[in-house]
Amino acid sequence: MLENLTVISCEQLLMITQKMSYDGYRFITTSCVDNGDETFDLFYHFDRDSQLKQYRITVKQTDEVPSISKIFFCAILVENEIKELFGVNITDIAIDYGGHMLLSDGAPSTPMACRGGQITVVNK
Repeated sequence: MLENLTVISCEQLLMITQKMSYDGYRFITTSCVDNGDETFDLFYHFDRDSQLKQYRITVKQTDEVPSISKIFFCAILVENEIKELFGVNITDIAIDYGGHMLLSDGAPSTPMACRGGQITVVNK
């Protein structure tokens, strides 16, 4: 159970992220959980003076999630990772690697996403 967790809508994400920046919080990371039902929980983690705040949005695989990288540039890495490994449709990333930040040509697409309620493990 995360402390200081607030559930928000995808539409609120940029407004709240901007407020966190104005209030002096630093962006830590975003965590992604595949719920196994074609939805994902995205957890946005922020810190100020060792006080953590977390925000959760739940999105469908087909939903568009706005990038927060124009507010916190460092988010480009985790946003590209989530987009590439889970297939979450994060839009307008400041630097979008187009699915090739971590995965090479010929690699399985979205290897961390569940398939029919099961996580697919690829052995090479």
